[in-house]
Amino acid sequence: MSLDRMDTSALVSGSTYYRITFADPALTMPGIEPLVYVGLHDSDGVILHTFQDTISYTWVGRYPGPFKPNQDMEISLYPMQEKEAAAMLSLTEVVAEIGELFARAQRLGFPCLMAAKVPSSDAV
Repeated sequence: MSLDRMDTSALVSGSTYYRITFADPALTMPGIEPLVYVGLHDSDGVILHTFQDTISYTWVGRYPGPFKPNQDMEISLYPMQEKEAAAMLSLTEVVAEIGELFARAQRLGFPCLMAAKVPSSDAV
C-alpha cells in the first residue's frame, strides 16, 4: 500500500474509518472492513485507539454505552496500538487505494488463491 500513515491525533470519535486486509501475499485481493472510532481507552496502563464494528454501533449504540434497550447483539471492539491505528484509512483513501490494488492485480494477471494442502490423515 502506498499511502502515508494516518496522523492518529486527527481521528474523530464517531467517524468511520476503514481497514484493508488481504487474502493473498501479492496484496491483490483486498477485504475492506469499516470501523467506527470510539476514542482512546486504557488497557492495563496502555492507551489504545479503540474502534467498534459498524453493525453494533448502528443497532446498539456507541461503546461504552449507554446502549439501546432490548438489543441482544454482541459488540466487537478493536483496540489498536499507534502503528495499527495509523494504518486506518478514510473513505477517500480507500477509493484511491482500491484503484492501485486493481492496477497491481492487473499487472500480476489477477492471481488466484491456492487451496491449502490438507495432510491425507486429516482429510474428510
